[in-house]
Amino acid sequence: MTATDVSNHTVLSYCLDVLKSIVLLPLSIAAVLRDMARDVRRYRRLLLEMTWRELADPFAGSFLGVTWSVLHPLLMMAVYATVFAIIFRGAPEANAHGFDFTIQMISAYLPWMAMTNSVVAGCSAVRNKANLVKQVVFPLEVLPIKTVLANLVPQVIGTIFLFFYSLIRFHEVPWTWALWPVMFGFEVLLLSGLVMMVSSIGVYLRDLKDVLQVAFMVLFYATPVLYTEKTLHPDNPTVLKVIDGLLTYNPMSLIVRPFRDICFFGEIRYGWTWVLYPIVAVLALVIGYRTFRKLKPHFGNAL
Repeated sequence: MTATDVSNHTVLSYCLDVLKSIVLLPLSIAAVLRDMARDVRRYRRLLLEMTWRELADPFAGSFLGVTWSVLHPLLMMAVYATVFAIIFRGAPEANAHGFDFTIQMISAYLPWMAMTNSVVAGCSAVRNKANLVKQVVFPLEVLPIKTVLANLVPQVIGTIFLFFYSLIRFHEVPWTWALWPVMFGFEVLLLSGLVMMVSSIGVYLRDLKDVLQVAFMVLFYATPVLYTEKTLHPDNPTVLKVIDGLLTYNPMSLIVRPFRDICFFGEIRYGWTWVLYPIVAVLALVIGYRTFRKLKPHFGNAL
């Protein structure tokens, strides 16, 4: 066999492997979703118990106890509503419902907060439970999942506040609110996959949490949370082009835009994000779950 034949055979084998991966991808996704659902169902009581502890432990010994996990996000939303509606009156983008800057900002800030808090906390979700990791019978998949559930509670509470704020102050909520549970479901999948990934990598890379905290701090100002594209008016066209590029290709924009469409615009303005979000969420879950299962047998030695 000549060198050319060997080269052609290698290229053909690679192409066949890629084609096989593409063909088997739906089966792989279905298998991961099935295994994930099985784990949640099997360990649901343990998962609920550990999620409750995740919420209650920071307030252990306080008079109100776990009630603070509800009061904190409620009070925070009330402060935001007061500050941005009365003191710092930001200019909202024009919308059919006349909603104010408070709704524009909070609708994007809630998923941003859930995302960043979940991922940052997830970096040490496994590493901080070394005693549980070394127990052979303990289901380690519970650790990243309970981290996600605990950090989604403030978003749920804040969203309830936002719903009634819109209803009481503007006497209406858009029909798009009916789509909120759908996007929230995909958010759960997305965060579960990301937290599984960072929790498993964080066992070996101790600096991951600090790196992500700095990255999120920078990304916050490159994400349309405090503003939208149409509320920015730089005079320099080059600057405007750079800003548009940052907002378009910043992955965090994908997180906030569907929820702003739902709660603020009352229409699907960024249709491409609605298509891309579920795809990214499912792929993140598949990659994160497989990464976690691949590295899990070695956690005990690393810790």
